[in-house]
Amino acid sequence: MLQLETIELFAQVCVAILLEASPFLLLGALASGLFEVFVPRETLERMMPRSPLAGVLAGVVLGMVMPCCECGIVPLIRRLLRKGVPPATAMTFMLAGPVINPVVLASTYVAFQGDASVVGLRCALVGLIAAVIGYSFRNARPEDLLLTKAAPVRSACGCGEDEPLFGSLSDAVPPDEAEQPSLGSRLDHALRHAQADFLDMFKILVIGAVIAAAFKTLAPSGLVALLEKDLLLSVTGMMALAVILSLCSQADAFVAASFTGFPFAARLAFLALGPILDFKLVLMWQGAFKPGVVRRLILVPAVIVFSACMLLGAFARIGS
Repeated sequence: MLQLETIELFAQVCVAILLEASPFLLLGALASGLFEVFVPRETLERMMPRSPLAGVLAGVVLGMVMPCCECGIVPLIRRLLRKGVPPATAMTFMLAGPVINPVVLASTYVAFQGDASVVGLRCALVGLIAAVIGYSFRNARPEDLLLTKAAPVRSACGCGEDEPLFGSLSDAVPPDEAEQPSLGSRLDHALRHAQADFLDMFKILVIGAVIAAAFKTLAPSGLVALLEKDLLLSVTGMMALAVILSLCSQADAFVAASFTGFPFAARLAFLALGPILDFKLVLMWQGAFKPGVVRRLILVPAVIVFSACMLLGAFARIGS
């Protein structure tokens, strides 16, 4: 039977994670909603260079300045590819955007109590993965990536491929004949998008907080000690947890920070892999991209994160 102290600790850890992460989750949802409505696709298309190396760099830079949730960015990337945006730029942006942006970097900084090295390493590892995958598509054409006849890709927040955006005009209607929505209606659309995004992601955050709190308070001490001491088990375990939980990038740092006994390399694996490879993303990729592209999007991040974090953990143990 659970002791009262255990129940109290479980509740404290769970509530602490929710209270710390919720403001950043809300801020990220608002930023994503405003981006969805007020940044026209044509603006993004004009910013995309044609050179592969410049395109990869542009994808990383766009990810830094334009916050997008990982669930909402897949339909956007599919639209951009159909518009002829180079795959190297689009795929880099798809992976970098949900992580390398001010909201996520700020949440990571706060979650790890002002440790800038965590922010830098997370940014560097995700940027490396995005650049590698983006550059691997340097010679590809958009039609090489996209399914020829695919159902509309719908994000977790409910915005689909075929849903019109206030931020861009329909291709079928000339700009001078299209009816421009008012600022109020555009703000209302952005807030509705943000509300749906926040509520969907908050439910997942609750599950993640409960799992983290349960592990911290209920896991057998022998199991915890084994995972904390064995680098291979801790890294692979945190990678698997990141894929299963499917947390949003605005809040996952608080869950990772709660695993205080785990090696830093294992927590970094959680931070780097979760926003670019999880169950919901794989399902969305399967509805947008060809099987070979999906396999690359799964294997490359997993291999890079595992290799980098194992090396980091090994060097940390040698240094200690």
